[in-house]
Amino acid sequence: MKPKNTNGSAGRQKERRKSAVESAVFYTAVLLLSAAAVLWARIGLNPSGFFARLLLIIVVLEIGSILPIWISLKARLKEIEGGEEDAAAQY
Repeated sequence: MKPKNTNGSAGRQKERRKSAVESAVFYTAVLLLSAAAVLWARIGLNPSGFFARLLLIIVVLEIGSILPIWISLKARLKEIEGGEEDAAAQY
């Protein structure tokens, strides 16, 4: 059951949504920049063997971490929309 939104709670929900989206965008950008830096270092250093594979694994893990961020954002936005924090604040 969704609690009724008042102007105050609607404003708080809007701020929470904005904050959640900003966080996801920022962390995605950090991961992409980090992956680009590791790839750049891998190309510039021209490593061989284990070190080359390790750098490649790091890049794959960083890029692979982006999808869970957006899945978590979707779940977080549902929580905010449902008013769960507002309902919990009443207790």
